Amino acid sequence: MRILYLSLLVMVAIGLQSNPQGQLKNEKSRYEKLIAKFMELAELSEDFNFNKLYTAIDDLTTSLRKSQNDENILFDQEHKQYIQDVNYYSDLITFYSVEVAQHTQDLEFLNNQLVQFQAQLKTKQEELQQTYKQKAQLEEIIKQNEIAFNKELANFNSAIDIVDQALQILGQLRNNPSFIQYEQLEKIGNGLSAVNFKSHRFIYEPIAQLLLQVAQDRLADQELVKKVIGSLQSLRNTLDAGRVSLISNYNAEKASNEKLLKSYVDKIDYIENTVIPSLQAEILDTQDNIKIKTILLTDAQNNLDDATANLKWVEETWQKRVLKHQALVREYDLELALIADAVKTLEKGGVRRS
Repeated sequence: MRILYLSLLVMVAIGLQSNPQGQLKNEKSRYEKLIAKFMELAELSEDFNFNKLYTAIDDLTTSLRKSQNDENILFDQEHKQYIQDVNYYSDLITFYSVEVAQHTQDLEFLNNQLVQFQAQLKTKQEELQQTYKQKAQLEEIIKQNEIAFNKELANFNSAIDIVDQALQILGQLRNNPSFIQYEQLEKIGNGLSAVNFKSHRFIYEPIAQLLLQVAQDRLADQELVKKVIGSLQSLRNTLDAGRVSLISNYNAEKASNEKLLKSYVDKIDYIENTVIPSLQAEILDTQDNIKIKTILLTDAQNNLDDATANLKWVEETWQKRVLKHQALVREYDLELALIADAVKTLEKGGVRRS
């Protein structure tokens, strides 16, 4: 009889605990069959102690409630960790989103700045080439002006020299005419006629004709000589004034051109040695910054993607945990309810606690 009693207690424990959590199937039927079996066994033995059975049921109930409570405590702890994880990854997403936006804005600014620097460099290179052309053209103008000035100055000097010689000879003819002087005078007249000085030809060509006339007549016509001397003196004054004006105008234009030429040289030096190197340095620096910003943007985007993926995993994992918890709670509730039904069944069968 003792052996039968112990066997019944083992069957109660095994019968109520053998089914793993989350795998209950036809629970009511199973428990009803167990109770019915107990009732059959109880009828076979008058000495069967149902108090031990109730004690076993109470222990099982206590164990189930403890497991249910442990599950609730664990679930609450995991929920707190879930909230912490969600806040952590949400903060990371916010942080990296700001970083991505800032790096994107910085990168856009740097790319626009690079385009501007490159455009400025191209403009300055074109300006440099244009200035080189202007400098070369001005240098050619200065060269040609100098050639023209020297030629015209030589004409002035030659004409003035001839006029001075003629005045000297005519002065001598007034007091002591001679054949040689007449020949020299004729030579001077021919020389004056041959001077390539178009701007004053209308002045000195008639005078040259008078000189030739004096030389050909071989006469010291004092009136004619006096007339020629006066004309020559007037011509010399005109030539001298023209030479002074030529020199003054040339020097003024030369100074202006040299000033302009210096401005071209200074501009070339400034663009070539200051502006272009500065722009090239800015371009290289901007390109380096673009590379750095691109790396930073890539890292921030990767971190953002990782944080987003981790947050998604945390949320999905938590949803699975919630479903598992709900299933466990339902199972514990169901098992406790079935135990309560089993006790009622025992009581209905006349088996009560003693």
